[in-house]
Amino acid sequence: MPPPRPISPVPVDASRLERLLRDLRPQVRRGALPALPPPRCPTGISAIDGLLGGGFPCGHLSEVAGATSSGRTALALGLLAETTRAGQVAAVVDAADAFDAASAVAAGVTLERVLWVRAPHVRAALRSVERLLEARGFPLILVDLVGREDRDARSPTVWSRLARAAAGAQTALVLLAGRRLAGTSAELALEMQPCRACFVGMPALLEELEVQAVLARTRSGLCGAAGRAASVRLHVLGSAA
Repeated sequence: MPPPRPISPVPVDASRLERLLRDLRPQVRRGALPALPPPRCPTGISAIDGLLGGGFPCGHLSEVAGATSSGRTALALGLLAETTRAGQVAAVVDAADAFDAASAVAAGVTLERVLWVRAPHVRAALRSVERLLEARGFPLILVDLVGREDRDARSPTVWSRLARAAAGAQTALVLLAGRRLAGTSAELALEMQPCRACFVGMPALLEELEVQAVLARTRSGLCGAAGRAASVRLHVLGSAA
């Protein structure tokens, strides 16, 4: 049997190529590859991860706002647990002085993979975030400003700068606060709304929360349309949620 003949490329002249590209223009871009979705930091809470398209996007600033007992703490601990369980490191910049190591361990967080920064005030917290982003290497940085939403925390310039730094570091920068602070600098905003709390024992300890998570903002459509919501039942292990 004779060996197969090699297949030679068919030459295409410039005019034919131009016509082909013009016909395919709605489907392809010359010299460009399709954009890939950013990696995500999941929370381990299936309803919320589904709402967010898999978790909080790396390379973007996101914010989580809600009142007491709205599930903010459970969501934050879920984020830390999933990140450290994957063998990655995370940072918590704690201006609220609210991080509880025992609750974190109970939620599955590997503390050896968490850098905990206790900031005395908001300005110090924001400086710490900037330094951590400059250092690179943190897939997740949580910033807890609950109860510390002062003038420094409401500066649009600050959040715009931190959003750009998060993009450069490819970090999921997630802000926790009682109300939304980052404005248009946030890629997405999740609003947590408490619905029902379940207490057990004497003295009564908070065991379970029913909350609604609302996707209040999504800038580039990474998570679908804003306004979508998910009902979530959270076991909170006696924490303040």
